[in-house]
Amino acid sequence: MNEDRLTANVVKRLLDESASQVPAHIQDGLNAAISKSVQLHAQKYGAQSKSKHSNAVSGPVSGLFQQFSDWLNKPALSMAVSALFIAGAVFGVAQFGLENSDTHISETADLDAAILSDDLPPDAYLDPGFINYATELQKNNVIPAEDGIEQWMDSLPADFTTSI
Repeated sequence: MNEDRLTANVVKRLLDESASQVPAHIQDGLNAAISKSVQLHAQKYGAQSKSKHSNAVSGPVSGLFQQFSDWLNKPALSMAVSALFIAGAVFGVAQFGLENSDTHISETADLDAAILSDDLPPDAYLDPGFINYATELQKNNVIPAEDGIEQWMDSLPADFTTSI
């Protein structure tokens, strides 16, 4: 392996020495040939890539497609679309918050109406023992709909309704 490296270094050094000894008119000819081959390569492969693109979308639609593609790739449009999505998200969050706020207010109003129309005095709800008892009772018994309140009240223990 070291021999391969030594050989490569010797060849490189010899090529560098010989390149520096090339006469100017030969160097100019080599430079012209290199630039001509680069131009031919660019024309050949540039034409192939254009033909592939024109084969994919051909006819009058290709110009329209190209204009639409150029229009979509503008930074201002990207910013506008992003701003539109952000505004939509903010509107959705605000709408969700307002709907939940209305639901909470409605539940509170229903609870207040139930307390005011109940047979129990409001002082019973201030008693911590009653609140604990009612919470445990609610966990154990499912409170029925309003049409079944009378049957549910009848099924409660006697000390529940006579606490005050």
